[in-house]
Amino acid sequence: MRIGLHTGDVIEAGDDFFGTVVNKAARVATAAEPDEILASDATRVMIGGAHDFIFVDSTEVQLKEFKGSHMVRGLTWQT
Repeated sequence: MRIGLHTGDVIEAGDDFFGTVVNKAARVATAAEPDEILASDATRVMIGGAHDFIFVDSTEVQLKEFKGSHMVRGLTWQT
């Protein structure tokens, strides 16, 4: 399983969500390794200093259909 997280405004239509935010989250997931959670820098900023989440291994990646490089970080959490 690979998980990609991105934060922003979405378009909601019934039970579905659309928009650039959804597309970017999918691209971040594609950049993840198996059994890895990656979060965009926007998500890291929104989570802030929450103690349940630990961000590790920041890296810049190219995301299909998005210009430039994008900072993503591995995410772990404590239970």
